[in-house]
Amino acid sequence: MSRTPRNKSSLPGVVFLDKLMQYEGIKKVEAFLEIASEAYKDPEKHEWMTTIMPHLSIVSHSSSPPHPNIVFRFDVQPVHSNGLGNLHGGCAATIFDACTTLPLHLISKPGFWQYTGVSRTLNVTYLRPIPVGTAVNIKCEVLHAGRSLCALRGEMRAAAKDGRDGPLLAVCEHGKASTDPPAEKL
Repeated sequence: MSRTPRNKSSLPGVVFLDKLMQYEGIKKVEAFLEIASEAYKDPEKHEWMTTIMPHLSIVSHSSSPPHPNIVFRFDVQPVHSNGLGNLHGGCAATIFDACTTLPLHLISKPGFWQYTGVSRTLNVTYLRPIPVGTAVNIKCEVLHAGRSLCALRGEMRAAAKDGRDGPLLAVCEHGKASTDPPAEKL
């Protein structure tokens, strides 16, 4: 099977990330969620994440070391479910993949995680079923970010009506490799 060579600068993901370069920190994450949610409205732009992003919001964040983090809220919809009416495991893994990546924007700069890399490992442990209609808080943090590799962690908990975290539902360990071009020398 042969592949047609493509100009990387025209790939949808690169174009999308380039749009975010004008933002920094949590503003970049907010812009990411807004742009991705807008794509949901255009059937021509539908892809794997378009049914997830409109139901994802930021609850809180901290850019402070040692572990910058973002807490997201996600409302489980019927489209995200398996045949038993619970959040599908593959959908949960996709949510963790995206959400654990986004805190990298809190520490990124040119040549250092500006394109948020590619996944090397994604290990999800499912602890309890998550029924359709459940609101969950997803705490995602950067454990370590080096020049070429990073370690990220996520926890999915039921969101109680009073705003507190409920029981732990799923956990994730996510390893990524940087795809950034070298930063220009000053």
